[in-house]
Amino acid sequence: MNEKPELDRIATRLTADHNLRMRRIDPRIAPAPVMPEHHVQGTLAVGRILEQRYDESAYASLWGALRRYVLHIRVAGPDPSPAFDKVVGGLLDRIDAGPDRGADQAVTLTWPSLDIACVAPLVRHGFAPLTSLVVKELHRPDDLPGGAIVRSAQRDDLEWLADQAHRLHRFENQLGVLPDRPALRARLHTELAEAMADENCFILVASTDKAPVGFIQGQVPSGAWIEQQITMAPAGYLSRLFIEPAARRKSVGRSLVAAAHDILRGHGATAVMLHHSLHNPFAAPFWAESGYRPTLTTWSKRFH
Repeated sequence: MNEKPELDRIATRLTADHNLRMRRIDPRIAPAPVMPEHHVQGTLAVGRILEQRYDESAYASLWGALRRYVLHIRVAGPDPSPAFDKVVGGLLDRIDAGPDRGADQAVTLTWPSLDIACVAPLVRHGFAPLTSLVVKELHRPDDLPGGAIVRSAQRDDLEWLADQAHRLHRFENQLGVLPDRPALRARLHTELAEAMADENCFILVASTDKAPVGFIQGQVPSGAWIEQQITMAPAGYLSRLFIEPAARRKSVGRSLVAAAHDILRGHGATAVMLHHSLHNPFAAPFWAESGYRPTLTTWSKRFH
């Protein structure tokens, strides 16, 4: 007897129930698609693993482990915790880390931040929250603080921008969030140069006393994959914010964010997203004060 059609029907029903439950928890999160393959099957949960491998020279290597096991899970029922715990454990049992188990490898799962029922199972299985996708609706113009002049980045700013992006990346590396990779600054320099030439991207620089003290980088609504994570559309995305330590707590960050919001509104955005590290003690308070709210949390488990 071929069980696959029946398993597919169960997975489809589970996905529908999963999406209904998530819509009740947080209607900002986009519905999850039915998974084409499912490795762990049950009556209340279904999951699969996608393995991704990158060379150190790949751009994606800057943002995570070289070997990544990405978990995808759908869970339903009035008390999803036991089923969620079981499907996470079953997926982890299927992972073969190989002889280099302690090397550059990690398991990740992105899950709705407000779904507190599934937090304890993740902690029990050795996962830690790493980054948060936060969202803000762009209802009205921001109050514009004084103290900094904000302008579009110019080619003459590129070396300074690369230096600050490098500092920011190394800081996140110090926190255990981002890896250190060969030729890191040169690769960030290339990325920033490409962003400056991309009509869907923008970089703004804040100056005080004619000296640059911070910058913000983002992209306008353009159909990027990140925009498909939420139901609010059109949505923009902010990818970097850096303020010189001596210029912090002087409204420089607020000036940059307000100017970025204006650009996004000018391109029709009704919402804006960004990722910030949950290990960064400066990030969460700043973005919360700026009106951003957590939507999706990426959890990570390293091999030991």
